[in-house]
Amino acid sequence: MLYTWLLFVHVLSVGAFLFAHGVSGGASFLVRRPVTPMTGPLLRLSQMSGFVANPAILLVIITGVWMTFVGSWASRGWPWFALGVLIVTYAAMVFIARPYYMARDAAKAGSDEEMAAKLAITRPELAAAVGVVALVILFALMVFKPF
Repeated sequence: MLYTWLLFVHVLSVGAFLFAHGVSGGASFLVRRPVTPMTGPLLRLSQMSGFVANPAILLVIITGVWMTFVGSWASRGWPWFALGVLIVTYAAMVFIARPYYMARDAAKAGSDEEMAAKLAITRPELAAAVGVVALVILFALMVFKPF
């Protein structure tokens, strides 16, 4: 019964993370055009989505590790590989999105020119590609439990 509840919270947390993070990802594509009056609000919306996305991904990790032990999967390799994929993906995304984070900070205190310069070097396509590949790997590990 505990495993079922953990699975429920885990899947719900994945959904909440993907929804909230999708807001940020979508905004990252929209703000690449020249700075407009909507650029600042979109960047702030993106930043606010982190209030849901960050706790949700933490809950994904906690419930995933907990289910690994409750479900007697700890001796298998796939849960630990999945955790590694998640950590490496998170680190890669932070690195790729650094100019975007700097643009969000510039939207608060900087000029439009500074914000535009930061946005010009963002790479939302690369971030999306890394995220999609990671999701496919993680979903495959969860469904097929290969090793």
